[in-house]
Amino acid sequence: MTGDVSVTGGEPPLYRVEAFPQARARLTVEEARAQPARLLLARQGVVPFTGRAAELARLAEWRDSERPVSVLLLHGPGGQGKTRLAARFAALSREAGWDVLQARHASDPAPVGPAARPADTTGTGVLMVADYAERWPVADLLELMQDAARQEGRPARVLLVARPAGLWWQPLANRLDRMGLAAHQLRLRELADDPITSPGDLFSAAGDQFAAALEAPGARGVAPPPVVLSRPSGFRSVLAIHMAALAAVDRVRRNPAQALTDLDTPAQFSAYLLNRERDHWQTLHANGRVTTPPDALGRAVYTAALTGAVTYQDGRTALTAIDACQDGDAARLFTDHAVPYPSSAPHAGTVLEPLYPDVLAEDFIALTTPGHGVEDYTPDPWATGAASGLLTRKGGWPAWTRHALYTLASASARWPHLAEHELAPLYLTRLDLMLASDDAALLSLTVLASLPDGVLQRVREQFPPPRHTDYARIAAVSAGFTAKLLIDVEDPYVRATAYLHLAARHWLAGCHDDALAAAEQALASLRPLAVDDRVLHIAMVLKERALEARGRTEEAEPG
Repeated sequence: MTGDVSVTGGEPPLYRVEAFPQARARLTVEEARAQPARLLLARQGVVPFTGRAAELARLAEWRDSERPVSVLLLHGPGGQGKTRLAARFAALSREAGWDVLQARHASDPAPVGPAARPADTTGTGVLMVADYAERWPVADLLELMQDAARQEGRPARVLLVARPAGLWWQPLANRLDRMGLAAHQLRLRELADDPITSPGDLFSAAGDQFAAALEAPGARGVAPPPVVLSRPSGFRSVLAIHMAALAAVDRVRRNPAQALTDLDTPAQFSAYLLNRERDHWQTLHANGRVTTPPDALGRAVYTAALTGAVTYQDGRTALTAIDACQDGDAARLFTDHAVPYPSSAPHAGTVLEPLYPDVLAEDFIALTTPGHGVEDYTPDPWATGAASGLLTRKGGWPAWTRHALYTLASASARWPHLAEHELAPLYLTRLDLMLASDDAALLSLTVLASLPDGVLQRVREQFPPPRHTDYARIAAVSAGFTAKLLIDVEDPYVRATAYLHLAARHWLAGCHDDALAAAEQALASLRPLAVDDRVLHIAMVLKERALEARGRTEEAEPG
């Protein structure tokens, strides 16, 4: 492939391929001081890459294997540094003589970094990187794999980067296996657990770099708050530690006499950085650079966090659907919103560039929505019901549905008030919508465990009969129900039958590991009981079939 390539397979285009970006768009000191959160972006590279020696060695081993085509999923929670690791591996692969490309789905018009140069075609092999892979439709991912495999005598490697693995990944891995493509996965552990790093080291290294970027020499060497060094504190992801370091440095720069003792949770550090964003909106409005008041601008930022960058028409529809502005005011709001959040792809014609990093955007949704307990951030009553309203507007499923569902589910996993007041109503009123997105259904499992039993039972009662395309989603949600509803159930027969139903759903979904685990749970409950042999036989058959699918028939039980 030479230059930028749009792969269509019909209309509209499925995805776009370009050389993996190398350049960095450095912020000026003025820009960094106005919006400190921009220093957290992976593409800025303000904090040098560190650690991950074991992961890089594993990736290199995968890349240099003798297979002609191979796929690897790099996954882990948000904020663990997946994108930075992928970028580092891309740079090392380029140095090793590989052509390195990135693939962006058509639903993600904004590039990962600055405009990329045309792709080379002379390397040892081709490495294709696709971020946010869990947001791609499975059919489009399979098309990507098939296209990547069409190399003439050169090895091809496809690196998928995603938060979750399981619901969407295992069936895809099974399909890839049937296509004769090797599929591997690598879970990214917490960088704070890396042998050569520690939370204190990460905080200090990041703090010094942020102090330099902000030209704040007095903030160099700022000590990490004790809570950052405490293992159970929530500061286990590299992004959470970097956010804490940035907030501490910026506060010292602005008010050296002010202590940091009132900031001791990830939510409070997020609130500090988001309040600095609000300060910037206020300054822009006071200086006449934008005419939109800060509260109205914040509603556009909230909408953008859910929709991602969209077309002009979709953006106007989204804003007016949830009363973020009047229809006639959308053009002005787009122009004003683009001042603090300019488009990453100016020639793509998109609006509503979201706030980054993703985790901070999710925290913005949560903190803007009433119901949280963070005293330092004032919510906007307008946001009550806004997220669910954006997803349930009349007129079919809009282009932003997958992005909004995923973002809301991910934020709800960390913010209980969103789970209760925004996500749960969608399960009760639009179950069809929730089951339409593999990634959102998977993330929602963590949310389901926190909902009252009564809500879970109401959702369960309205489950549709599973069609073939629904099996994976319904199996995942069933797992959430089973885990929650059996917490207080002691009757072994009830537990066994629940696990049997779950094993059957996982088997139909192609999730053979999960089917095996559920079948074994059922057998463990059934064996001590005097039950109908047919029930026991069903459990053993399910286990046997799961083992066969995983190539472990020698472990199957007779009978």
